[in-house]
Amino acid sequence: MENNFSTVSEGLNDEQRKAVECTEGPVLIVAGAGSGKTRVLTGRIAWILEKGVDPSRVMALTFTKKAASEMKERISLMVGGRKARRIVMGTFHSIFIRFLRDYAEKLGYPPQFTIYDSGDSLSAIKACLKELKLDDKVYKPKTIQTRISLAKNNLVTAEAYRNNPKLVESDRKTRMPNTCDVYSLYARKCRAAGVMDFDDILLNMNILLRDFPEAKEEIASRFDYLMVDEYQDTNFAQYLILKKLGERHRNICVVGDDSQSIYSFRGAKIENILNFKKDYPDCKLFRLETNYRSTGNIVNAANSLIAKNTNRIPKTCVSAGEEGDRLLLLKSFNEQEEGRRVVSEIMRRIQTDHAKYEDFALLYRTNSQSNALEEALRRNNLPYMVYSGRSFFERAEVKDMMAYLKLVVNVNDDESFKRAVNTPSRGIGETSMAALGSMANVLGLSLFKAAYSEKFAEFGLKAASVARIRGFCEMISGLASRVETEDADTLALSISEESRLYSTLKSDSSIESQSKASNVEELVNSVTRFVEERKSEYEAEAGQDEAGSGVPVVTLGEFLENVSLISNSDITDDEDSSNRIALMTIHSSKGLEFPYVFVTGMEENLFPNLSMLSTSNEVEEERRLFYVAMTRAKKNLYISFAQTRMRNGKHENNPPSRFLKEIDPIYLVNPLDDSDFETSEDSGFGSFRGFGSRYAYSSSGPARSVRNPSYPGSRSSSGGAGRNSGVSGSSSGARPVSSGPAPYSGSISSKDQIRNRPLPPKIPDEQFTPMPQESIKVGMRVEHNRFGLGTVTEISGSGENRKAKIVFDNYGEKLLLLRFAKIRLPLL
Repeated sequence: MENNFSTVSEGLNDEQRKAVECTEGPVLIVAGAGSGKTRVLTGRIAWILEKGVDPSRVMALTFTKKAASEMKERISLMVGGRKARRIVMGTFHSIFIRFLRDYAEKLGYPPQFTIYDSGDSLSAIKACLKELKLDDKVYKPKTIQTRISLAKNNLVTAEAYRNNPKLVESDRKTRMPNTCDVYSLYARKCRAAGVMDFDDILLNMNILLRDFPEAKEEIASRFDYLMVDEYQDTNFAQYLILKKLGERHRNICVVGDDSQSIYSFRGAKIENILNFKKDYPDCKLFRLETNYRSTGNIVNAANSLIAKNTNRIPKTCVSAGEEGDRLLLLKSFNEQEEGRRVVSEIMRRIQTDHAKYEDFALLYRTNSQSNALEEALRRNNLPYMVYSGRSFFERAEVKDMMAYLKLVVNVNDDESFKRAVNTPSRGIGETSMAALGSMANVLGLSLFKAAYSEKFAEFGLKAASVARIRGFCEMISGLASRVETEDADTLALSISEESRLYSTLKSDSSIESQSKASNVEELVNSVTRFVEERKSEYEAEAGQDEAGSGVPVVTLGEFLENVSLISNSDITDDEDSSNRIALMTIHSSKGLEFPYVFVTGMEENLFPNLSMLSTSNEVEEERRLFYVAMTRAKKNLYISFAQTRMRNGKHENNPPSRFLKEIDPIYLVNPLDDSDFETSEDSGFGSFRGFGSRYAYSSSGPARSVRNPSYPGSRSSSGGAGRNSGVSGSSSGARPVSSGPAPYSGSISSKDQIRNRPLPPKIPDEQFTPMPQESIKVGMRVEHNRFGLGTVTEISGSGENRKAKIVFDNYGEKLLLLRFAKIRLPLL
């Protein structure tokens, strides 16, 4: 026993060991980025099991299937596979859905209810809008879907939504007063179809625990220990479930990092982790502050940034590694040049450090930013993979096949019925389906059941159409009768054959159809793999040597449940993603790490995003998002920003992100000063101070003086599109790309010369006392600490976005963001 305990705690630092060995009562483990939280969580579970606790009495909840699988593998190495397999471990939704199936009828659902994915849910909402005759340009389906999702995550049912004056008033102000009607109809349709969407799992779990005390007691009594990973990402619904399940034994341990709470748009509540000590005053707190991932400079820079947040649990992370290189700022004129500079640095690192493509990650705030980066990578023949959240299961032909599988398991699933009924074509047109839908609504039946009504003529359905629809239903009914008695792979193969979906695609010799047929075939193969894996688990758990002996049927419903609960983080596409540069949003990068990370688009109003500037809490979440981006880097971190960027068809000039000013400059190769955070509106070749020689950067390192590459005719010292222009010198045949927003011809005007003349040294801060920004008025003569004397001609914006347009005597017109600009009344 002692040897096993020794194995569990081997390699842990002091704080990690204390967290592992503290098994009783409420425990909060605050785990900084790269601090080995998974090692601690798995070690703690193994420690509990080695004390003799029955594995089935331990519940461990994660946010991704991938995380659960990794944890089980680690625990297996410590305590053996037999014990590890019996732990109740999985995602919130996968565990809770098991309980809901046991009590489904109490909640008014069939035990074999199916799950709507996001696409099914959106399609159902569109159908509701059409039925209610609401304009989908006003009631945008995705907006309504998000609204309903947030309501469910906050445990607001359709009825409660309608009776909530604040929600109704909010919808009225956004010109969507009938949102409650859409929510009500959508909820009724889901219940009638015997389906739940993703959010219903948490909502109904709460209803079960609230309204059925005997169910709550029975479920809670199954477990003595409850552990939760990524607790900072839990929403209100998850928070309440955990409280109810843990109140009996109070052995609840949560692991998370408040500094990495970045999912408020999904309903996550940072207050859950911040207030854990209030919920459990006797809880024990452990801080994991040793970072085993990143260099000292990266960790310290990230510390200096996140310290600006006020809503946080204090901790100071330290790196276990070497000091490493300081962070490098890449300053570009526009997004095209940004892409070239990033690519140039990647190629330099490949050459000097012998780095692989897969060592690099390009991160951005919004998906739209990837375009310019992709273009630069393609021009230099660099392999890359965009992680956009689009998965194998979102391909049209795969969704078609999935619709058949879902319909066979639940014949009342209307969305699957609509997708499958005429795919491939069976001569059932939109007019017939509209008539069937009207009949189903009037009779209060699912589409499948309505197809057998004898009232079809009253709704304009012709006998020939009814015959075709019923023929389809007979095929589905025959397949459905085999759901509980046949393994999923056998049934899936029959569905593929009888539906003619695969054979129709295969008969078309076009490359596109052949590819689609391969995807349908791959889906059926995935069912087979699932059955084989599940049977192996059954056999291993029972300790059987002979395959198939006493192993239960692995149903198609089990497969569908498994697929429906896969998150984007669990998805691995069938395309070869090995040794490619990774491109992804920062949200998608959470939990990942790369030797070299480029955080791009670090400009005000892009990052922090313009939509996240209304409150200090929103700005703090954006800061946490940047912290997550920084801490993905193991060896080198680059931060890139541009003077001008095309957004919504217009060139926008924004200063560098405020967050760059918040990083302690001692951790930067080329820190910015106050003048860098000022911008001007002009013809596009703006007065982005420092864009000239002081911060010019080439692939050979910082601080090399080059001419402004935005002007046509600019060349590096080596001539042509050389290294200093940010374009790689590879022989890939890359074509020249315009760096500026418009072609330029002719000589530089005197106005341009004024705008781009070198700046004098700034007046030292101790000699310059700025006036309050609200005191600055139109017509005033003012003095700037760098541009000198000028006249205020225009004031715009408010609060943190208040700007002043000033015509300076020696530097022309500038538009300055007043929270950064240092301005005073002229001295007499």
